[in-house]
Amino acid sequence: MDAFEGFVRAGLDLRGIPADESDVAVMRAADAVYGPAIRRLLDADLAGAMPEVGLDPSGPPRELREA
Repeated sequence: MDAFEGFVRAGLDLRGIPADESDVAVMRAADAVYGPAIRRLLDADLAGAMPEVGLDPSGPPRELREA
């Protein structure tokens, strides 16, 4: 068992969710696809980012002049 599998199994066990080998394989595949981008986003310094003006989660992001 590697660190990823240990992390997944421990987290699911805390919630009482059983996981077999195919469950771990699916999570490993999802992490391979989405994990690098998620980790870059978590590591990004967003302190200087301006908040979206007139935030509307039902629509696409708008430029400042569109608000």
